[in-house]
Amino acid sequence: MSDETIRECGHWDGTGRRLCRDVDEVRLYTIGLRCPRHTPAALNHRPEPTPGPGWPAHRKEAA
Repeated sequence: MSDETIRECGHWDGTGRRLCRDVDEVRLYTIGLRCPRHTPAALNHRPEPTPGPGWPAHRKEAA
């Protein structure tokens, strides 16, 4: 048995009554794993936000 877990989109398709389960380019969001078609921005017909600078400059490195 493998310890590798498959990351798949967990978006529920109500009309098809099934999960999306796409595995390409899946990312973790607050609502769970989502493929590019089912990100929060995509579902709201908005462009994806541009990546920010990351760790704020005024904060120190995590210990």
